Amino acid sequence: MKSRNFRCMLRIMLTVILASGMLNGCAGIAEKEKKEGTERGSSAKGRYVEEETELPFGEEERGINISITSEGNPALFSSVGEAEVKRYEYRKGKWEESSLDWANKACKEEFYPINAAETKDGMQFVIGIDDNRKTHIIRSTDAKSGEELAIPYLDKNTEYGYPNIAGLLVDEGGNYWLQDIYQSKVIVVSADTLDVIEEIETRDSGSDSQKLMFAGEDGTVAVNTEDGKYTVYDKEINELGTLSYDGEDGGQLCNDGKNWYMVSEEGIARMKNGDDSREVIMDGSMGAMGSPVNSGIGMVCKEGGEFYVLYMQWKTMTNSLAHYVYDKDVIAVPEHTLQVFGISESDTIRQAIVGFQRKNPDVKVEFKNSGKGVGDITSDDIRTLNTELLGGKGADILLLNGLPADAYIEKGILTDLTGISKEIMKEDTYLENIMKNTVQKDGKIYGVPVKFTVPVIYGDEGIEKALDSLDGLRTYVEKNPDARIFGVTNKEYIRDFLFQMYQEELIKIDGSVDKAKMEQLLELSVDIAKNSKTDFFEGEDMKSEQDTLFVNPGDIYIMNHPDMVATDRVSNLGSMVIPCEIARERKFAIKTLKNYYIPEVIAGINSNTKEKKIAEKFLRYLFSEEVQGAKLDDGFPVKLSELEAKKQEANSNYAAAFSMGIGGNIDGEDITISATYPKAEEVEDFIELCKILENPANQDRAVWSIYRDEADKVLGGSVKAKEGAESIRKKVELYLAE
Repeated sequence: MKSRNFRCMLRIMLTVILASGMLNGCAGIAEKEKKEGTERGSSAKGRYVEEETELPFGEEERGINISITSEGNPALFSSVGEAEVKRYEYRKGKWEESSLDWANKACKEEFYPINAAETKDGMQFVIGIDDNRKTHIIRSTDAKSGEELAIPYLDKNTEYGYPNIAGLLVDEGGNYWLQDIYQSKVIVVSADTLDVIEEIETRDSGSDSQKLMFAGEDGTVAVNTEDGKYTVYDKEINELGTLSYDGEDGGQLCNDGKNWYMVSEEGIARMKNGDDSREVIMDGSMGAMGSPVNSGIGMVCKEGGEFYVLYMQWKTMTNSLAHYVYDKDVIAVPEHTLQVFGISESDTIRQAIVGFQRKNPDVKVEFKNSGKGVGDITSDDIRTLNTELLGGKGADILLLNGLPADAYIEKGILTDLTGISKEIMKEDTYLENIMKNTVQKDGKIYGVPVKFTVPVIYGDEGIEKALDSLDGLRTYVEKNPDARIFGVTNKEYIRDFLFQMYQEELIKIDGSVDKAKMEQLLELSVDIAKNSKTDFFEGEDMKSEQDTLFVNPGDIYIMNHPDMVATDRVSNLGSMVIPCEIARERKFAIKTLKNYYIPEVIAGINSNTKEKKIAEKFLRYLFSEEVQGAKLDDGFPVKLSELEAKKQEANSNYAAAFSMGIGGNIDGEDITISATYPKAEEVEDFIELCKILENPANQDRAVWSIYRDEADKVLGGSVKAKEGAESIRKKVELYLAE
């Protein structure tokens, strides 16, 4: 199992609201119109557009499903205060409300509803769970009275507890299909006997809101049997073929009787049973499915190629409903194209693209990245990009995280953003130190961060003080040769943490490397690693695919050993959960490291762009309320009002319902932590720390890659520190001189 770090491997989620990224869609474009569009060129018209439909929900009301009636009308189901179920049918532009109170009357136990469904012939179902976590399914054939289905399978109490049924559908033969998320199965139950007649294995479900089965208008049922594949069944439960998809997101599906349609972050795709090809008929960046804050929880097809998708925004516990329709009068291909490039993926950029294109339908924004994790970028990757940029090409907007921004400034690749930055900061209050200090030279600003994350430290104050300088740490280690500075951790953490902390001492402004300091750093890394039981973290299942700078995989060890320090990288309130809980229990003070902040989504404009006005407009939009206030977890906003709003998140229903348990054995010691969301006063204290941050912890990923490769040899014992330091010096100086 691969994990972010050991903490993630040990975590057992006790009660947690999962914000999965299931944003998917459906639609269909006529082949004739596509052909005509190609022939007409850029003036071609016709494409799918998104229209938001106002929802009828009141306070504490949450959408749980969407169906289509026999008349072709969308029908929404909602839960109100975790007790009542309502149904809304959309007729002639208005919502007509009806209650499903028959469900509560028919069930002997009190329960809270988790799902509801309706067949084309009007049969309705409500799925609920009682206090013992047992599922109840109530059926109504007349929408007036109901009866509980006494399905024996629901009474089975296994090692996982009672079956957790997340969804229900009815096939053409009248059989009931139940999705059991605990056991990763779809159970087919006879409508006549209520006995199980088939069990179908599914892929693991991330949450009880993740649908893994869908009914088609042609009488078939598609089940997400494994990653990347749906298996299609007929009413006799015979396999008819498969549907394929890319990525981890299985999406939401619907079927119009001829084709299957999937809505995902890719967009809306049309698929045929048994055919691995798929036709994307709407780009995901052009609609709500492309926004990381949206999770699709249901979709339906209407005649004429129309689709409705119900989305959930988990952080705010709100819904939205999107209507997708083919508009023959809209320009098929936007007139302008803006290219954005970054080393790695960015939820913030994805969110911004959706909003920006909605406001500017004549612009298509394309986001490209290396396809690699930030830790996998090599000097050769950067050289390839540099060659393109120096040749007067490259993307219009550059995300400078990990790129050699100083070199780009010297070579005239980056546009001076001083004027734009001042205008942005005049319009509202921002964290000026972060805005000004990240990418600047001679008083001019060439790149501005849209978000930031914060390295934090807590634990032994003596070690905290020693970490201020390389010499200070060396002195401490010499006086305390048996000290476990970072507790039990891995070599990668020690390697990266120390380099980042003393990078300015190691590599001078002129690009030269202080060989003596580098040798001292490598020797110190080896000494600290000897006491850190790094073998505990060896093995493929402990490797991380994420950028784990400042994230100590063994930080919970401090619960039993307060004579060490733990560090973490706080990017959202969820990542404060464990540090805050440890600080409360051990009475530690959470502090910043050298007033460091890690700038995220550092936006710069290529001086060779041919779309300068649009590039500037997009950059400004990155600091709008829509982007800064988006409920994302990839960093804190630099806009002060949105940062202050995090205190409201700490008091939200989401925060109140969140709890987390961590348990594991580290170096022979059992350690467990039960944690809740950060308290409002803890968030307020953290925000005050953010206001005084002023030192960007920037990384040139090419330099980082050179250092990592050589440091690994030293830590592995195949190369001496002196030899490794010399090799790093030669390679870094050669790279920076290019």
